[in-house]
Amino acid sequence: MSTDSQPDDTIAQAFISGSTYERLRYERHSYLRQTVPRTLALQSALLGALALLLPIYGLYPNSTAAFLPTVDPAVASPKVLLLGLFGGFLQLFGATLLVGSVLYRVRLAPLTERQAHAALNAEDFARYVGLGTGGLAIVLSLCLFAVGLGGGDAVSAYIATMGRNPFVDSGFGVSVATVSLFAFAASVAVFYASRYLFVHLALFRRDSE
Repeated sequence: MSTDSQPDDTIAQAFISGSTYERLRYERHSYLRQTVPRTLALQSALLGALALLLPIYGLYPNSTAAFLPTVDPAVASPKVLLLGLFGGFLQLFGATLLVGSVLYRVRLAPLTERQAHAALNAEDFARYVGLGTGGLAIVLSLCLFAVGLGGGDAVSAYIATMGRNPFVDSGFGVSVATVSLFAFAASVAVFYASRYLFVHLALFRRDSE
């Protein structure tokens, strides 16, 4: 069997299996069509990337220090950190919705067309919130943190262009170290949820045949 024919075979199997959920999943248009375990794995990777804020902050050269609230990441709470924290919470929110959708599908199987649409709507929303909005927030926060690696000149150039210092104190008291540790723990939890659901769904499909 050629590699090119595998997607077509997967779609054909979805229709032949008689699963209302799988049939509707392939019929509907969506830019983010990954399976739930695959989506959770991607969200885990994004949360893992968010955890890199701590080592990035620790690598800042001395010339960047003048623009920071403090050089200690256990205390520092720059305003740009809130963007990453927002993205991290969106990842967890999306992951929770995805896990809930799978439990809903398994508990009520076989699904009616209305129930399948409800599950798919929840999953699409979770993907756009998590991978879309949350992923963008995390990437932007990483890019802004990376500006500090260029030293004081890079930060000065950014401030001159944008008119504001992204490293000014946020006033919320949430530190870089706290957010990074939260992101790491969340990344591990979401990854294990991905692997668990991958096995659980495979066994569920086998038992349903």
